[in-house]
Amino acid sequence: MPERSQSSLFNEGLITLPEGYQDRSVNIFTQPAADAPAFNISRDALNPGENLSTYIDRQLVLMEKHLKGWKQSERRVVVLGDNLLQGENVHASYLRDGKRIWQQQAVFNMQDAHILVFTMTSATALTGRDSDLFLSLLGSFRLHA
Repeated sequence: MPERSQSSLFNEGLITLPEGYQDRSVNIFTQPAADAPAFNISRDALNPGENLSTYIDRQLVLMEKHLKGWKQSERRVVVLGDNLLQGENVHASYLRDGKRIWQQQAVFNMQDAHILVFTMTSATALTGRDSDLFLSLLGSFRLHA
Protein backbone atom coordinates (compact mmCIF):
# COMPACT_ATOMS: atom_id res chain seq x y z
CA MET A 1 0.00 0.00 0.00
CA PRO A 2 1.52 3.38 -0.93
CA GLU A 3 2.30 5.88 1.79
CA ARG A 4 -0.08 8.82 1.97
CA SER A 5 0.51 12.35 3.16
CA GLN A 6 -0.89 13.26 6.53
CA SER A 7 -1.75 16.40 8.42
CA SER A 8 0.11 17.33 11.57
CA LEU A 9 -1.65 19.61 14.05
CA PHE A 10 0.39 21.46 16.66
CA ASN A 11 -0.20 24.45 18.93
CA GLU A 12 0.81 27.03 16.36
CA GLY A 13 -0.88 25.52 13.32
CA LEU A 14 -1.39 22.64 10.91
CA ILE A 15 0.89 21.36 8.14
CA THR A 16 0.61 18.63 5.53
CA LEU A 17 3.58 16.31 5.63
CA PRO A 18 4.98 14.88 2.38
CA GLU A 19 4.32 11.21 1.64
CA GLY A 20 6.19 8.79 3.85
CA TYR A 21 6.98 11.24 6.65
CA GLN A 22 6.06 10.23 10.21
CA ASP A 23 5.33 12.47 13.17
CA ARG A 24 8.04 11.81 15.78
CA SER A 25 7.59 15.14 17.53
CA VAL A 26 7.82 15.63 21.29
CA ASN A 27 5.82 18.08 23.38
CA ILE A 28 7.43 19.08 26.70
CA PHE A 29 5.50 20.70 29.54
CA THR A 30 7.27 22.14 32.58
CA GLN A 31 6.38 24.18 35.62
CA PRO A 32 8.61 27.00 36.93
CA ALA A 33 9.02 25.24 40.30
CA ALA A 34 12.36 23.42 40.22
CA ASP A 35 11.05 20.36 42.07
CA ALA A 36 7.88 19.93 39.95
CA PRO A 37 7.80 16.91 37.63
CA ALA A 38 7.88 17.54 33.87
CA PHE A 39 5.53 15.95 31.34
CA ASN A 40 6.25 15.08 27.75
CA ILE A 41 4.28 13.49 24.96
CA SER A 42 6.16 11.69 22.22
CA ARG A 43 5.21 9.67 19.17
CA ASP A 44 6.54 6.44 17.70
CA ALA A 45 5.40 3.52 15.56
CA LEU A 46 5.09 -0.22 16.02
CA ASN A 47 7.39 -2.42 13.96
CA PRO A 48 5.63 -4.75 11.50
CA GLY A 49 4.02 -7.65 13.38
CA GLU A 50 4.46 -5.95 16.75
CA ASN A 51 1.69 -5.34 19.28
CA LEU A 52 1.73 -2.83 22.15
CA SER A 53 3.11 -5.27 24.70
CA THR A 54 6.00 -6.42 22.49
CA TYR A 55 6.73 -2.79 21.57
CA ILE A 56 7.03 -1.92 25.28
CA ASP A 57 9.18 -5.03 25.90
CA ARG A 58 11.53 -3.88 23.11
CA GLN A 59 11.71 -0.34 24.44
CA LEU A 60 12.44 -1.55 27.99
CA VAL A 61 15.36 -3.63 26.71
CA LEU A 62 16.73 -0.52 24.94
CA MET A 63 16.34 1.62 28.06
CA GLU A 64 18.07 -0.95 30.25
CA LYS A 65 20.91 -1.11 27.71
CA HIS A 66 21.34 2.65 27.22
CA LEU A 67 20.34 4.24 30.55
CA LYS A 68 22.81 3.78 33.36
CA GLY A 69 21.36 2.33 36.56
CA TRP A 70 18.00 1.49 34.93
CA LYS A 71 15.53 0.03 37.47
CA GLN A 72 11.98 -0.85 36.51
CA SER A 73 9.63 -0.97 39.48
CA GLU A 74 6.14 -1.43 38.09
CA ARG A 75 4.20 -2.24 34.91
CA ARG A 76 0.42 -2.17 34.83
CA VAL A 77 -2.67 -1.40 32.74
CA VAL A 78 -3.75 2.25 32.39
CA VAL A 79 -6.51 4.01 30.44
CA LEU A 80 -6.43 7.14 28.30
CA GLY A 81 -9.21 9.74 28.42
CA ASP A 82 -12.68 8.58 29.33
CA ASN A 83 -11.87 4.92 28.60
CA LEU A 84 -10.81 5.78 25.02
CA LEU A 85 -7.87 3.37 25.00
CA GLN A 86 -6.16 0.87 27.25
CA GLY A 87 -2.39 0.98 27.45
CA GLU A 88 0.45 0.20 29.81
CA ASN A 89 2.08 2.28 32.54
CA VAL A 90 5.73 1.64 33.43
CA HIS A 91 7.48 3.09 36.49
CA ALA A 92 11.29 3.21 36.47
CA SER A 93 14.35 5.19 37.46
CA TYR A 94 17.83 5.67 36.04
CA LEU A 95 21.02 7.65 36.64
CA ARG A 96 21.80 10.90 34.84
CA ASP A 97 25.03 12.70 35.76
CA GLY A 98 25.27 10.50 38.87
CA LYS A 99 21.80 11.50 40.12
CA ARG A 100 18.72 9.26 40.12
CA ILE A 101 15.83 10.35 37.89
CA TRP A 102 12.35 8.87 38.37
CA GLN A 103 9.74 8.50 35.68
CA GLN A 104 6.53 6.84 34.71
CA GLN A 105 5.40 6.32 31.15
CA ALA A 106 1.98 5.49 29.76
CA VAL A 107 2.05 3.99 26.27
CA PHE A 108 -0.93 3.70 23.90
CA ASN A 109 -1.48 2.40 20.35
CA MET A 110 -3.64 5.17 18.91
CA GLN A 111 -4.43 3.54 15.53
CA ASP A 112 -2.64 1.96 12.60
CA ALA A 113 0.49 1.23 14.71
CA HIS A 114 0.91 4.88 15.79
CA ILE A 115 2.17 5.00 19.38
CA LEU A 116 1.62 7.86 21.81
CA VAL A 117 3.82 7.96 24.93
CA PHE A 118 3.09 10.16 27.96
CA THR A 119 6.02 10.56 30.37
CA MET A 120 6.31 12.14 33.81
CA THR A 121 9.92 12.74 34.92
CA SER A 122 11.23 14.04 38.23
CA ALA A 123 14.56 14.58 39.99
CA THR A 124 12.87 13.40 43.21
CA ALA A 125 11.10 10.11 43.90
CA LEU A 126 7.56 10.17 42.54
CA THR A 127 4.85 10.26 45.20
CA GLY A 128 1.24 9.10 45.23
CA ARG A 129 0.27 12.73 44.60
CA ASP A 130 2.50 12.73 41.50
CA SER A 131 0.86 9.52 40.26
CA ASP A 132 -2.59 11.07 40.81
CA LEU A 133 -1.46 14.12 38.82
CA PHE A 134 -0.25 11.86 35.99
CA LEU A 135 -3.49 9.85 35.95
CA SER A 136 -5.45 13.11 35.90
CA LEU A 137 -3.41 14.27 32.89
CA LEU A 138 -4.14 10.97 31.09
CA GLY A 139 -7.81 11.20 32.03
CA SER A 140 -8.06 14.68 30.51
CA PHE A 141 -7.11 13.42 27.02
CA ARG A 142 -9.66 14.07 24.26
CA LEU A 143 -9.45 13.26 20.56
CA HIS A 144 -9.66 16.08 18.01
CA ALA A 145 -13.12 16.30 16.43
